[in-house]
Amino acid sequence: MKKLISFGVVIVSSIFLASCIGANSTGQVEREFTLENKPFPDSSFIPRELNVVSVGDSLTEGVGDSTGLGGYVPILEKNLEKQEEFSDVDIINYGKRGNRSDQLLKRLKEDEQIRTSIIDADSVIVTVGGNDVMKVFRANFPSLTYDDFSTALVQYEDRLTNIFSEIRSVNPEASIILMGIYNPFFVLSADIQEMELIVGEWNNSAEAIAGQWENTSFVHVSDLFSSSDENLLHTDYFHPNDIGYNLIAARIEEALTGILLQSEE
Repeated sequence: MKKLISFGVVIVSSIFLASCIGANSTGQVEREFTLENKPFPDSSFIPRELNVVSVGDSLTEGVGDSTGLGGYVPILEKNLEKQEEFSDVDIINYGKRGNRSDQLLKRLKEDEQIRTSIIDADSVIVTVGGNDVMKVFRANFPSLTYDDFSTALVQYEDRLTNIFSEIRSVNPEASIILMGIYNPFFVLSADIQEMELIVGEWNNSAEAIAGQWENTSFVHVSDLFSSSDENLLHTDYFHPNDIGYNLIAARIEEALTGILLQSEE
């Protein structure tokens, strides 16, 4: 059984765990991130209202956003409102910091406000998985192994399937957008290859599960953070900063508009 943690990873992991209680800061760089509007479908198309429900963890809540308005959600809403396809856009944010897949599944089953919102939704955006990985760190630190993550991944896959099933049971017609997780450790050490592999495995599994459901799309964001020349992380070295959330919003916008237009063809 191969040991995962080296001295450098111990330092990184300590910062990672401390990020759970990191507070938002101001002074983030303001930038505009917009996508080129898609061509207007045809002359008979009538712009319509778009209702979206965002559920998940701190990435949905918007931790790290200096404005405190909700991370990618208000950015996405503003960008979608610029598109000719939609006359009005309403995105309801049910993000909850620290939510793991088991906790999100419980909320989807028991929170009547969330369920009622999903009934009327055209699309549901889900962010989950990062805290499942964090739980493995906290439970096994400092003696982490690949097997620890492999066992947790099997459990995550089962709960993710149930999350999709629960959403579909409430609203069979709504599209679902699942956002992948990313590896924040590259900022602190380029030598930590193990974590990059683990994040890749979790994303591959999540994408495969999403692919089993109709009208469902998986959005990759890990490459945004690993290949950027700019810092996309908040001062807690885990959550996105304003620039990061703008990039995430652009990715989700592209996937959301694509799947909605495809469903109308």
